[in-house]
Amino acid sequence: MRTATFKVSHQTPWVNAGNITVEHAALGVDGRDYATVKALTSTNVVHIDPAGSPYAMLLRFRADGAEDLDSVLQMYGSRGEDHYQLLAQLTVVTGQQDTDTSTIHFVDTITPASENTLFDGEEVNLANGIALYYLRTLGYNKFTFVCSDLDSTTVYIDYCLLYE
Repeated sequence: MRTATFKVSHQTPWVNAGNITVEHAALGVDGRDYATVKALTSTNVVHIDPAGSPYAMLLRFRADGAEDLDSVLQMYGSRGEDHYQLLAQLTVVTGQQDTDTSTIHFVDTITPASENTLFDGEEVNLANGIALYYLRTLGYNKFTFVCSDLDSTTVYIDYCLLYE
């Protein structure tokens, strides 16, 4: 396991990027161009287009349903209106900690796979707490998520940008 090195950042709030309610297969190599990715329907995709030039992004996830339901997210990134590439596959597991409603819970476990190690993704898991995923942006300013396996009814994606 790698040891994450975090820079000091000014405070930015958590932002809900959106939610996914319908499964979508991982994007094939012929489906990662900018126009195709942007044309995906809103029920099965979440886009994050960060403002400014953050050096990194923190992600957290929420889901409805019972504890220990897992869903699999595919995370893609692009520099501008260019082709997207797979940055990581993230399996997220619903925990017990409620959000502002007792039917939506924070994810307490994130398990990455197929990570592009250049982006230095790092997960922080807390049993029955709030798991986080840290990702260096490396100048990428477009991020897209699809859920290839949705065991909850809805997965919510929140992000916080880190600036120097």
